[in-house]
Amino acid sequence: MTLAASREPRAARLTREQIGDLTFELEHDFGRASTRVEGTVAHQFLLDALDRGEHRTMTVWPPSGQPQGVCFVGAGGLIVPGGLPSAAEPLADAVRSSGWRVLVGDMTIGEAIVNDTGAGLFRRRPYAREQRLMVADRRVPAPQWTGLRRAQASDVEPLTEFACGLHVEDQMGPPLSRSGRSSVRQRVMSSVRRGSSWVVDEDGRVVAKIDVSIESRRRGAQLAGVYVDRRWRGRGVARRAIADLTGRLLDAGLPAVTLHVRADNGAAIHAYEAAGFVQRRRWVLALR
Repeated sequence: MTLAASREPRAARLTREQIGDLTFELEHDFGRASTRVEGTVAHQFLLDALDRGEHRTMTVWPPSGQPQGVCFVGAGGLIVPGGLPSAAEPLADAVRSSGWRVLVGDMTIGEAIVNDTGAGLFRRRPYAREQRLMVADRRVPAPQWTGLRRAQASDVEPLTEFACGLHVEDQMGPPLSRSGRSSVRQRVMSSVRRGSSWVVDEDGRVVAKIDVSIESRRRGAQLAGVYVDRRWRGRGVARRAIADLTGRLLDAGLPAVTLHVRADNGAAIHAYEAAGFVQRRRWVLALR
């Protein structure tokens, strides 16, 4: 993608006074959404971060006037961009030296930022792959019994194993070291304490997991970290559990449920579609 020429070369930290204008643009996908719900689910992460008062983590372009693009720059190296391609060049310039490790966002601006930050003789180009943003805004019938329940402290060990397995299977990197597994276990414990992790229990054995990474009555929910024990695959476990959990979240009054999946993971996409999800956007996930 060729970056559009920008009138103002530099992006700037989002100010409190700009929050209202940026929220409006995100909710309407910078003029591209036909409904507010469509714009909201496209920028769910960024809107939820604004709702939680995290505007200081965001860089916006242009620095004055109506926003055309924004980029969340997290302390852990997470980058989440959103906006029009015209904002890609100044946003890329702003995040280039941030030490980012993972970028996930709409393909229209995310790909341009990845290309720009990887340009140059001594820069290593990030590893990037295409994702799909999938959305469910109505429930589909789920079996009366799916084995789905909220995770508890006794589930931490199998959940840690699943998370480490997902790290490799989802092509996020090589098998984790002992210290890496310890960090994963800490994150799993935190998620369980928050009530954000769910498991499928078959006769007292945990055979699958789902995490709820966002849960907001205004912005909806986002599912992540879906993993099924290898010995239980091919039985519809993920489809039934996803349909059940999605139905519970929608019944609780949330406007929509989203998730991201690798574009080449046909089996997962098929399972999510059977659970009521539809493909809405092309996304990019980049690692460096």
